[in-house]
Amino acid sequence: MTAAGLALALPFGGLARAELNRSALESLNLDAATTKKVKDYDAYRTKVERQEDKARKAVRFAKKQIGKPYRWGAEGPSAYDCSGLVMAAWREAGVRIPRVTYAQYRKIDRKVKLKNLKPGDLVFFRNRGHVGMYVGDDRYLHAPNSGERVRINKLTKRRKKQFAGAVRPGAPEKREFPVEIKELAEKIDRMSEKPAGAPPDKTRTPADPHFAQHASPPPAKPPIGSPAGDAQHAEPPARPGKPNHAPAKNPPSEHHSGKMAAKAAGTYHWPTRPAGFDYWAAVAQSAAPMTAPGHRPH
Repeated sequence: MTAAGLALALPFGGLARAELNRSALESLNLDAATTKKVKDYDAYRTKVERQEDKARKAVRFAKKQIGKPYRWGAEGPSAYDCSGLVMAAWREAGVRIPRVTYAQYRKIDRKVKLKNLKPGDLVFFRNRGHVGMYVGDDRYLHAPNSGERVRINKLTKRRKKQFAGAVRPGAPEKREFPVEIKELAEKIDRMSEKPAGAPPDKTRTPADPHFAQHASPPPAKPPIGSPAGDAQHAEPPARPGKPNHAPAKNPPSEHHSGKMAAKAAGTYHWPTRPAGFDYWAAVAQSAAPMTAPGHRPH
């Protein structure tokens, strides 16, 4: 959607936009003249959207009459002439228009060029002696003449040569607004929209029950007891005992034999006496003189 076409090129079948957000408008701190223009433009485009909504209703009603016979002077519900059909369709949408073709063109203020037709517009042919309803895609719906039935036809070159004008029932008088004013209104619309798919605010209580269910509970507070009572029943600390698990062993280095690495995990051997310890103790504690091969005592 462009700013230039915001008011006059809203898609057929779309939903009407909400009116201008006042708080968003005031937050821009515009001067009084600009604020008035933005409000005027907003009121104008709101009227345009309401008319388009009524046009959709008129087109839906007219399409439901397809196949019903043409009868001069009839305005439904079982038969129609050309002007009676479009009058009944717009009456269903809540807009009253004159009964005959000439009065319909003359009394409806909003005139439309052939290149600017929109669904619901009334198109006139042959000096405005025949009328149909534009339904989009270069087609129009009408009650042709005696012996035929309500149908949709293409706007052929021949029909375009017979074109004698078009009107837009229920539409406000056409007005032009500066592009800057349209862009300001579009900006206010964006400011008023809630961001889609925005992540939840983690600083607030989560609204998602699944999130709240799986959230981590707050840490439990320790029980509060009487300091005096605790002191009476307190026991002296016990001596530290031996560990109930073996200390971790360092991995064998390249200087250790494979036997050390093959020892069962979780076992620990305290240092042992060297082999032959008892033999050397007997010698050391003996009163006999020590001798050795090649040694003679003096």
